[in-house]
Amino acid sequence: MRVLDAGCGEGVLSVMLAQRGAIVTGCDLSIPNIENARHHSKEVGVDNIEFLVADLENIPFADSSFDLVVSSHVLEHLPDFDQGLREIMRVTKRRAVIAIPTILNPCSMVQVGGGWFYLKGPRSFLAVFWGFLKMFRALTLGQEGVNESYGREDIPHIFRFPWIMKSKINKEKFKLTEYEASSLCLPYFSNGLLVIKFLDQYKSKKIFRNLGYGTTYVVEK
Repeated sequence: MRVLDAGCGEGVLSVMLAQRGAIVTGCDLSIPNIENARHHSKEVGVDNIEFLVADLENIPFADSSFDLVVSSHVLEHLPDFDQGLREIMRVTKRRAVIAIPTILNPCSMVQVGGGWFYLKGPRSFLAVFWGFLKMFRALTLGQEGVNESYGREDIPHIFRFPWIMKSKINKEKFKLTEYEASSLCLPYFSNGLLVIKFLDQYKSKKIFRNLGYGTTYVVEK
């Protein structure tokens, strides 16, 4: 199986897929990321993998080049989200698995509110309320989501409402076959892994699948 990891970062997911027998191509816009990915793949000793620098809004492969495309928390960084989605679906023969951050989870609200959900402190506790207000404002204004606004101003990091991705998939006439919350994690639960593990049993259920820190979508042509 030929797999494209679109926005591979430092190649962690790419290497995992290669270790399971896939023939993997990883692409990323960042030259340092690609250099680190190549180094990582050599360290673990996989040779059924290659990495290249590429723009996800203009993926340098022909139509239907891959059996599967995966993209984990990448589209939210693109200036043109819709173009990135179209390119992913263009180069896959049939299916793509796409994960993006979504806004309805309390951890997401902490992040867009200026805190870190895994840290306890005055700033983080206030961040969940500030993030909720930002989320509510975006909802009432009909916006796609909330930009976390970290790092460079020209690189967005938007936590979208779950239904936005579904509407984009429908708009492009692709088929959403299934989706689920990446995790139903809770903020400040540094010792609450058992609680989170219990909650994650329900991450594919109705209602709950919209409440993840991120959401994973399986999309087909």
